[in-house]
Amino acid sequence: MSPAESGKPRPDLGDAVAAPYWEAARRGELALPRCDACGLVFAYPRRFCPGCWCGERTWQTMGGGGRLWSFTEVHVAFYDDTWAGDVPYVVAVVELDEGPRLLANLIDSDPARLRIGARVRVTFVDRDENLTLPAFKLAP
Repeated sequence: MSPAESGKPRPDLGDAVAAPYWEAARRGELALPRCDACGLVFAYPRRFCPGCWCGERTWQTMGGGGRLWSFTEVHVAFYDDTWAGDVPYVVAVVELDEGPRLLANLIDSDPARLRIGARVRVTFVDRDENLTLPAFKLAP
């Protein structure tokens, strides 16, 4: 891990509510909670369903496809030099085929080709030996 990488925020991998999300990402799967009462699939992982407030949920593996709902290209590293080596980079809101929207990086994609509604596909980026992050690429 580079010095700049070590300064980036990290999720709490021990958080029992979100642990299945991070474990699935480590296996190269995108999994989200599905409410056992109303069937709503939601992101981000949380203790209670945002639709009906039920506390029972089952983890469901997503297909990995979706559409670009919104995006921005970041050109200025903020706070300090932690992201200086990453700029420019694209942050996107992806609407998964299953419905939920995720905030993630859009990688290996020409920003000039990005359009709202463009098809994207999940990929996974190993940040270190313990943390794998979902990201997206334009679908072929």
